[in-house]
Amino acid sequence: MTLALYLSFLIGLSLLVTSYRFVRHSPGAPSWITALPVSRWGEIFQYTGLFAASCFCIITFVMQVMYIPSASMEPGLKVGDKVLVKPASFGFINPFTGDHITEGDFKNLNRGDVVIAKFAYSADVRYIKRVIGLPGDRVFVSEDGISINGNLSHFQKTDNPQIFQVKLDRSNFKVKIAGFENFHVQQEVTVPSGHVFLLGDNLTKSSDSRDLGFIPLKSLIARPF
Repeated sequence: MTLALYLSFLIGLSLLVTSYRFVRHSPGAPSWITALPVSRWGEIFQYTGLFAASCFCIITFVMQVMYIPSASMEPGLKVGDKVLVKPASFGFINPFTGDHITEGDFKNLNRGDVVIAKFAYSADVRYIKRVIGLPGDRVFVSEDGISINGNLSHFQKTDNPQIFQVKLDRSNFKVKIAGFENFHVQQEVTVPSGHVFLLGDNLTKSSDSRDLGFIPLKSLIARPF
């Protein structure tokens, strides 16, 4: 949001300078405008505005960089990792508020997809999680695995005693369980319409739908590349 605000200021300044130059050189320009001195800074402001407009379009529609702030998506994503994000994955997003400008297109959302969601109470806070349950799904998370609508996807052991393989629909991914004494079991719940159930891959160190509850679809704003 802060970056979008700065870029908007630069774009506005550039438009102001461009408008002034256009009026000044028009045939019917008032004499008081033509009498004003022309500063060499005007051209700099114009080019700065064009650059800001390009950046604004890129971060709004094309690509953003997200830094992973926590260990909640280990083992796949570690603290400090950089992820390229497609900001318009589910429709156009207001860069100032993080809200959907359009209705949002979620028909291609699948279980196992990694998504970026807006934190409910701040447009500046984003979190990256994995979709586990879609609207209408019955979700149950136990020490044995993840159950969706009665179908259990077991935690398969790997060479690392803290890392387990999971197959959920078409997705294969790894989760981290650093001791089952810290494991947060989720009793069976049904995902309501217009919501999803999200989990972090680090099942013993993630704040997700087990704590936050169901996440509105409209809070989903992007996917990683």
